[in-house]
Formats: sequence, C-alpha cells, structure tokens
Amino acid sequence: MSKIKMFCGMDFSGKSTIIKAINETMPGVFKIQKKFLTSIDTIQKVRQRDSWLPAEEWKPLLQNTIKKDIADYRESGPILQDSLWILKYIATKLEKNSPEDYDEIEQLKKLLEEYPDMDCFYVTASIEERIRRFNLRASLGEEITGSDKLLLSTDKFEKVEEFYKNIVLKRFPNTKIIDTTYITPEKIVQNIMQDNNFLSDL
Repeated sequence: MSKIKMFCGMDFSGKSTIIKAINETMPGVFKIQKKFLTSIDTIQKVRQRDSWLPAEEWKPLLQNTIKKDIADYRESGPILQDSLWILKYIATKLEKNSPEDYDEIEQLKKLLEEYPDMDCFYVTASIEERIRRFNLRASLGEEITGSDKLLLSTDKFEKVEEFYKNIVLKRFPNTKIIDTTYITPEKIVQNIMQDNNFLSDL
C-alpha cells in the first residue's frame, strides 16, 4: 500500500478527468503531480523549443531527469499521480523497435524499477470513445500535442498501448484496470472510494 495513487494510461483514456473528480470530492487531501513525482519542468521546456534535441543530448538529459526525480522524492502526504513520463516513452520506443534504442530502453526499464511502489490504476477506453474526446478537445480550441495525434494512427496507437499496459502490469502487479468507455467520472470515483488499495495510507 502506498501514499502514491497513480492513474496511468494512454491519451484520452480519462485519467486526468478522474484525478480532477477525486480532487473535487476530497479537496485538500492530495497533492497532484503530473508525469513526474517531483516538480520537474525540464521536459516541458524541451517541448517548447522550436527544434528537438539530438539523441546524444536528449537521452542523457531524460535519464538524468528521471534519476533526479527518483532521488528528490520524499514521502509526505498522499499524491494523485497523473501517469509517469517514462511509461509511455518506453512503450513508444518498444513499438518503434529500432536497434539504436535497445540500450536506452534497458536503461529506462532499470530506472523504472527504482521508482517507489504505487497503488496503480490503469485507465483505458475504446478507440471510438478516445476519438470522440479528441474531436471535442479540438473543437474547444484546447491544445492538441504531437503525442495526442498518435491516436489518429489507430494501429500504431493500439500497439503502443499494449506495450504500455504490459509495462505497467509488470512493474505494478496489483494494478486495477478501469474502462471509462461507458461509465461517468462520478460513478468511477464512487467505485474508487470503495477500493481498499486507494483508501490505504490516507
């Protein structure tokens, strides 16, 4: 049982909506973290650049950022963790299946093992429902990232998600799976509030 309650899953699964709903139901209980356990904005700064870093700069930057995230984490109050950057990154590299990435993948898998244990909830949805949510976000003028657009390549998206799910279940074997396709955030939160793992350490 852990003070970290992580909700992870591929884009448009509904994890951020669930976290928001839990936070509104239990105001002031949790600290919310996204992508990393600590307040790290290195990746965001790289994303905002006009050009991406070359591999020889990017790979050590990412690994050092993750090492710092693990080293800087100090257990305090409960955390609602909105995924971990490392999960989707490894899954994307596995789907790409390029020999030049094999060493980096192994290094990142070892780093993932160094993250503290978490009570993990894997959030998923049908492709049709994700596309509906994608179109809604686009129609509202909200940011659509390059990562979000992976959804438009359905076959690739599904392959990445399969790798993602396998990584999560291997690292966090007690993960609970939540399918948000036909259930409202309110009902999902009601179910989560009855989950023993979620309620532990609060």
